[in-house]
Amino acid sequence: MEHTEFRLKTKQDIEDFLTGCAFYGTGGGGNTAVGRRSLNRCLEQGYDITLTPPEHIDDDALYCSAFFMGSIAPRTEEVLREMERGGYTERKYGLEEMLIGAVRALENFLGKKVAGLVIVEPGGSNAACCMAAGYMMGLPVLDGDPVGRAVPEMMQGPCAMRGKTCLPVVYFDSWGNSNVTVNAASYKAMERTGKFLSQASYGEMAEAGYAMTGREVKDILIPRSLSRAWRVGQAINRAAGEGRDPLAAAANASGGRVVGRGAIRALKTRDADGYYWGEYLVEGEGDCAGRTYKVWFKNENHVLWIDGAPAVTSPDLITVLNADTGAPILNTFLKEGERVGIVTNPSDPFYMCDKAVEVFGPRAFGFDFDYVPYQKD
Repeated sequence: MEHTEFRLKTKQDIEDFLTGCAFYGTGGGGNTAVGRRSLNRCLEQGYDITLTPPEHIDDDALYCSAFFMGSIAPRTEEVLREMERGGYTERKYGLEEMLIGAVRALENFLGKKVAGLVIVEPGGSNAACCMAAGYMMGLPVLDGDPVGRAVPEMMQGPCAMRGKTCLPVVYFDSWGNSNVTVNAASYKAMERTGKFLSQASYGEMAEAGYAMTGREVKDILIPRSLSRAWRVGQAINRAAGEGRDPLAAAANASGGRVVGRGAIRALKTRDADGYYWGEYLVEGEGDCAGRTYKVWFKNENHVLWIDGAPAVTSPDLITVLNADTGAPILNTFLKEGERVGIVTNPSDPFYMCDKAVEVFGPRAFGFDFDYVPYQKD
């Protein structure tokens, strides 16, 4: 394969990229509208929206990740009133500024400059906004990420499973608060600390961490996962624009399969402990009439039942898309009655090990059944 840079040159390229990131976000990963504003602003200001191929990683240079943490739940009127009472009304920093602030604070803490950024996960904002922050800082952004999908908890990625520390982690929020965690008893403790701080920031918090050498980055990176997302997004949007089935296009481009189509019913959600939890039914329509599909999510989609039996679970991917446009649906914006399709995909091969299933399989989420490896047919 030719070692070329991947570049987004037009607003349509950006739209395709965001569609693909949302696809691999599996219901989470951040709002594509937010990512769209960030990358379109970069395009309008003349930044080169480029992803650097993994072959260009400098083994001895320092890299880090910058990302957002918090629940994706919509804010209730009660929360908005609480924010007003607490004086959380005047933001000092925008999204890119938060990420830049976190990276600069990490550099100050370490006494070293970073040479580039690693996207922590594909998703509508966690990928796009980090990219925008990198361009604004003059830093290259690598074409790859550690997980190949969005995940709700830090311990569910390769860094934790391979014993690589995320510390120190710097927090920087939109209100002007900044903190740093130097030591943590475990990744579980690190996740808990971050979630508490994100709740204190009402979800408007950026983090910078996972500082590691290029040599270490190569151990955990899924190469070219972001340019892959662009290709999947392009296939979905082209199919929709040409009147073809965008769900079939999504499955063909990603190597997955369409497992169901229907309308969302019985949606139940809650915002708790820094996560957005929920479940809903999809009543089958058309060729799927008479079948039922149930999806359970914790930020992202993690369990799919078909006709009452567990069918697909994390670490494999469950993506719900609008049946007409193929737009992947963020769980924040689920609506009863919306016609959707469900596309599933196998996880990256890294997750096919006992340790990964232990922290990311159905039992890790409290269910009493085992993970069954993904079946293509």
